[in-house]
Order: sequence, then structure tokens, then C-alpha cells
Amino acid sequence: MKGAGNMKYERIRAWVFMLAVSAVIVGLCGPVYDGVKAKQQKEMAVAAGNDQSRKALEHTADGVYEGAAEGFGGELRVRVQVEDQAIVDIEADASKETAQIGGAAAPKLIERILESQSLQVDAISGATRTSEGILGAVEQALFEAGADVELLKSVAVEKNGVDEELSTQIVVVGGGASGTAAALQAAEAGGMVLFETKATELIMENGKAAGICAEKADGGILTIHADAVILATGGFGGNEALVEETFGEGYGVSRVGTNIGTGIEMAVSAGADAGYEKAITMHYGLSRGGTSWGSELNSALLNPYLHVDVDGNRFMNEEDFIFEPIKSSDVIKSLPQRKAYEIFDSTMIETVREGGTAALTDVFGGELAENPTKFIEVGHEIDTSASYEKSITPVDLTEEIEALVAEGKIISAESPKELAEKLDMTHLEDTIARYNELCDRGEDTDHFKSAEYLDRLEGTLYAVPITPSVFLGTLGGIEINSGCEVIDPQGKAIAGLYAAGSDTSGVYGNSYVFFEGGTLGYAYNSGRIAGQSAAEYVK
Repeated sequence: MKGAGNMKYERIRAWVFMLAVSAVIVGLCGPVYDGVKAKQQKEMAVAAGNDQSRKALEHTADGVYEGAAEGFGGELRVRVQVEDQAIVDIEADASKETAQIGGAAAPKLIERILESQSLQVDAISGATRTSEGILGAVEQALFEAGADVELLKSVAVEKNGVDEELSTQIVVVGGGASGTAAALQAAEAGGMVLFETKATELIMENGKAAGICAEKADGGILTIHADAVILATGGFGGNEALVEETFGEGYGVSRVGTNIGTGIEMAVSAGADAGYEKAITMHYGLSRGGTSWGSELNSALLNPYLHVDVDGNRFMNEEDFIFEPIKSSDVIKSLPQRKAYEIFDSTMIETVREGGTAALTDVFGGELAENPTKFIEVGHEIDTSASYEKSITPVDLTEEIEALVAEGKIISAESPKELAEKLDMTHLEDTIARYNELCDRGEDTDHFKSAEYLDRLEGTLYAVPITPSVFLGTLGGIEINSGCEVIDPQGKAIAGLYAAGSDTSGVYGNSYVFFEGGTLGYAYNSGRIAGQSAAEYVK
């Protein structure tokens, strides 16, 4: 029995690991799933149907139908083949998805749909948005085909879970940059990636990490006995209740909703120096009065106007609000109510009406306009040439601003006193008076803002509430040493237990880093170090 189990494990280990890393190639070359073409497999798909699924497809003619939906990286397109009241083939193009995650998850999700003849299948762990995209695209295709998609979404999926036990030297819990880097290093030592299962428990024996328990997609329990465990589960931004308990209300769920604190919880159970209170939130920018990202009004508000806290006090050099979205969000998070207001007057409207938003601050002029480039910023493609042309185009913002004023998202007043009363700010009148005094002098001796941005506030005044936005996740929670070994409160390494990436503390302090790629670079390198340390440990 032991020999047979080891042979089974060797096949599973190779498949699981390669599924996680070979998607780098597969995800970039069009369809990730060739479909079930063979007659025998079609017969199996037809046989898998039940009364509900057949009823849902009874008015669907045999044929191939197309659908599309938004995934994690963009539009996902599918081709669904229906035959004999069954879904017999699905092809999906996941080339825009993250190769290691969405690209690798797509074929498994398709397999689940075909095997169950249902749209109620579980999303692939770690690839929720890709899974939702594929399910949405398949639903659209079947709707176009005349299927009863609501009935298909109610078809129960049986989970005849089978408990299994495996053994390996190193198991990597998680994915993403840190998990992938750790897996690549650990693979040479016989490591294994926990890809399509939900880790539930860390196994400790005699004070050493000895493996994990996980819930499989079929509902069974997978016990992996290992000499070393690497935690790389990406923090807990996807756990809304835990985020609220740790940081307060109003954060919601992060961009990566599947990171729910598994690694930190495991470290705590091992007696590590770990806890959610050690983490910080990772925000990229600010929300300004309900304006849409990339709109002319939003661009006009990305300027160093006077900024005040909820009691009307000025608190920083506002120039950072132009070019430092991360620093800006960090500052706002430190204020009472995690909120501030930027104050501008009707001069802004007149300026943009005459010369576009570039007349306020020319962000895309010069080299970016003459030698344009393209890049991705928080999921949006930026073409610097197109952005420049848009910025120098005159536009009247009056109607949009008045609509937001009517909705209460922007507050207007005819004097500092009236604005202070509307906002219930004790110090706003004095702050505006002092600010205008500095503008008249042409020198900011309070916060040292450049003279070119010192413009008096007069006439009709507007206050725009600003709050942190683009919640990317959490950073920190588990204390580690230089070898990425998890340590206890006395600083002693817990044998066989390692952690990497956003799960770990010690790099960020109380602020998300201000330079592009800083977090990703740390994730890759801490994952690499954790994998190397674990491989050395198990020798």
C-alpha cells in the first residue's frame, strides 16, 4: 500500500505543480482548453446530465454558441457546444488573465462545468474573478442558445469527497508572486504547491511544522505530511469582517477577495509572533467626491488645492496629491474619520474651460507627449499621448459640478463662513484666511508648497470630500527572520515553518511603499528566500 500511495503521489505532485507554473505558457497562447471532442467524452457529458440540466437545455438546438464576460484581466470569451441536451465542449480564451492564476484555473473550472452540467460550480480557489468571468460568459452563451440559465444555476453539484493523504518535503500554501517564487525554489527539493484546495489547518508535531490539512474541491479532506511549510496566502484583505474588526468600518473587500488570512491564522496556531493587528492596509489612491477615475473633473481635482481635515485644519504640502497617490492615501488614512476635503473656487472652472486640465497642472506634457508611452495603472491602460491631447482640450465642468453639488457629493458656498457652517468645521475660516495670506505673500512658510500653486480662494467655494480608495489588500501579520523563518515572540525560529510576501511584517512599517513595484519585488524575493531556506532545511 505504501508503494502504491507513493506512485499516486508522484503523479499528483507533478500535475499540481506544473498546473501552477506551466500556465505561464498556456495562458498566453489563446484557448486554454481544447474541449471534449472525443465521442466517448461527449457521451460522458450527456450521461452526467440530470433531469434539471436536461430540462434547462431542452429548447436548445445542437450547435456552438459564443459568450463573453469580464474576468480579472479583461474580457473572457468562450465557445460552448451543446449536443443532445448536454454541454459537451467549452473553449475559453483566458490569455488576458494572470497566467499563473487565472490561466491555470480556467481548464479546471471548465472541467467542473462539463462534469456537473451545472452553473452552480465552485470558483477555483485563488482565481475568483476569472472563475466568475468564465461562468458569466458560459451563461451568456447558453442564454443566447435558448437555455434556461437560471435552472442551470440551480442544478446541485454533488460533492462526493474522498479523503486523501500525501507526503512531500515542502508544501507551499498560497500562490501569487511570493507563492510562485517559493514553489520554484522548493520544487527542486520535491516541493508541492497547494493550488486547488482550501488550506484549513497547520499540522505541528513536537514544535515543528509537519504539514497541513486542506479541503478539496470535491469536499474531501487532503492531509499533506511535509517536512516544511511555506505560508504565502497574501494577507486578509478579502475577509471583510476581519478587516473591519482590525481597522474599522468602511474598507470593504480588497481587490484580491480570496486572501482571507489563512497564513496568519496558521502562524498564530503554531505559537508564532503573529497577529492581524500587525498589518496595515494597502491603498493606491483617493476617491474625490464621487467623480469617475480618468474623467476631466477627476483630473482637475488631482491638484494641490488647499486640503483640510474634518475640523478645517491644513495638514500637509498638497503637492503630493498630484504625483503620490499612495502617500496621499496613507496620509488621509491617518486623519480623523480617514477623511479630508480639498477646497477650490470658481476660478478652477474658468481655467479648465479655457485651457483644459493641463492649464492647472500639465502632467503629460513635454517628453510624455513627444515620445508617448503606454502603461497599466490600477487596471487602466494609460496612453500618454492620448492623455495629453485630452488634458489640453477645453471643457466646461459646470454641469458636472452642479450635479454633484445637488447630490451632496460636493459642497458649495459663497463665503468661508458659510462653507465652515455647512461642513461644521471649527477652524476652516481661520485656515482659509491664513492660506490666502500666504498666497498674497507668494511663499508658503507653513508647509512649503511651491509658489506656482498658491492661489487665493475667493468667490464661490467648493469642498470635495476625499477618502482612501483602491483597497489592494493588507501587508504584514507574521514576524520572520532574514531567512523568512517564522519566529515566536522570543525571536526563535519555529522549525520547518516559513512565510513570504504580504503575510509577513518587517518591511513596510506603517505605510505602503511609495515606489512602483516595491511590494511585488518583496513578494518575489521573500518567496525565493523562503523556498531556498526550506530546501536547505529539508536536506
